[in-house]
Amino acid sequence: MTGAAAAARRPQSRVRAGGFVDRDTVVRTAADLADRDGWHALTMSQVAKELDRHVSSLYAHVESLADLRREIALLALDELSDAVWRAVLGLVQEDALQAIADVYFDYASRHPGRAAATVDIRNDDEVAVRGARLAEPIWATLRSFGLDDGQVKVAHSVFSATITGFARRGNKEGVRQAVALFVIGLRSGEWPS
Repeated sequence: MTGAAAAARRPQSRVRAGGFVDRDTVVRTAADLADRDGWHALTMSQVAKELDRHVSSLYAHVESLADLRREIALLALDELSDAVWRAVLGLVQEDALQAIADVYFDYASRHPGRAAATVDIRNDDEVAVRGARLAEPIWATLRSFGLDDGQVKVAHSVFSATITGFARRGNKEGVRQAVALFVIGLRSGEWPS
């Protein structure tokens, strides 16, 4: 890779050398790096280098790499929730389901590190609260097909896993077909209990 190509792939630093760094800057820089280099490749040293800081200075903003990863998950859930809520406004059933799938696909394509964060962080109350906000429009859409809460819970898990899987492979046609199959199943009135 040429120097120009490598520079083009590098996230734009949010700070000038010697400029102010806060927690939000650290988290967003780390999220950008996770998108570029991979969720599991993220290190505190990498973030410090990107911010032109000594790694020890980052601990004034986050407690650890685990804390930083948690913050990225919260950021990603907020971003994804906002996008889903905007996308489904005024839509119902098939149109809403397709809009949700499109948001998931686009987000995972643009932000693979952030998307990985949303499924990697578990057993955290705040992550659960933010995840519930993301689930609300999805559950409402699934309920609009006549599913009860038990069916909605399972349908949501299957839908999210399916769409996320296609998104990670960059398979937009797979997303479209998966939504079409979901709609057929949902409209049949015979969704499994």
